[in-house]
Amino acid sequence: MKKVKIFVEGVADCKFIQDYIQYLFNVKLDKNDIIEIGGCDKKSLSLRIGTFQRNADEGGINLLIFDADDSFDEKQEELKRTKKELNIEFEIFLFPNHELPGDLEVLLSNIVSDKHNALVACWEQYENCLKTQEYSYTLPARKTKIYAYLEALVGKSNSQKEKIKERNRNYRNTDHWNLDTDYLQPLKTFLNQYFT
Repeated sequence: MKKVKIFVEGVADCKFIQDYIQYLFNVKLDKNDIIEIGGCDKKSLSLRIGTFQRNADEGGINLLIFDADDSFDEKQEELKRTKKELNIEFEIFLFPNHELPGDLEVLLSNIVSDKHNALVACWEQYENCLKTQEYSYTLPARKTKIYAYLEALVGKSNSQKEKIKERNRNYRNTDHWNLDTDYLQPLKTFLNQYFT
């Protein structure tokens, strides 16, 4: 198997990809294999040119797993342009499913354990309530939704609350997450090319 380096935007992305690859392929990646670059713009990528090039020169494969944000097509085209301008090699996958706009949090909302779907429904009711009020309220960030979901599951002790921070989450916890859901099939198909 060729050496794979995965470039992601942040801590949550890193932890999810690390856990998902371990779940699928029983491969434990470390901080040298999954690299947080802190953003998805040309400047952030340019700061890692050396890492991209070294891995490619050694016969490795670079994977870029970022958020599609507001437009899948626009983000994909932007990354292809940046790849060409910086003359670096990488394969692209965009959260949530390499087709729709969104981010890691959209993906996570779609893989909650079936037995806790009610928590997601409650949150959606809350958001809908905010949208219908006379005063124009700001909807909470999607990261807040995921944090609230986990907080509802783990209890109130400080040691338990540490477990829901992005860097400490266990996405292999089947009580919280369904890593076998069809929603993850596009990501699984993408990763299968490099880890089997």
